[in-house]
Amino acid sequence: MDTYAGLAKELTLEQIPEGLYRQIAEAIGVENFVELTQLVGGATIYLPKTESVVRPVRDARIRAEFNGYNHLELSKRYEVTERWVRQLCGEGHAEGQLSLFDFEDDEG
Repeated sequence: MDTYAGLAKELTLEQIPEGLYRQIAEAIGVENFVELTQLVGGATIYLPKTESVVRPVRDARIRAEFNGYNHLELSKRYEVTERWVRQLCGEGHAEGQLSLFDFEDDEG
């Protein structure tokens, strides 16, 4: 790899083929692009969408901001469905509130 280190320092953005490779080099810089090629060059890799990468942070924020009643507000703020907020945080029943479905009929 040392053979390529000196050559890589002279590489310019214009020398990288147009298309995805150049877009990546523009985004992260030529030196970082070369480093990436040293790390995974020749391999077929899949890069997930940003949404998937940041999902744990988004979901943690939703849980932290949940107050028991703001399902709709959080769903709009984080561009997720209200159902997703309910899955993450629960239904949001007030403490001590009875559920209609948990009621047991003593007569039956």
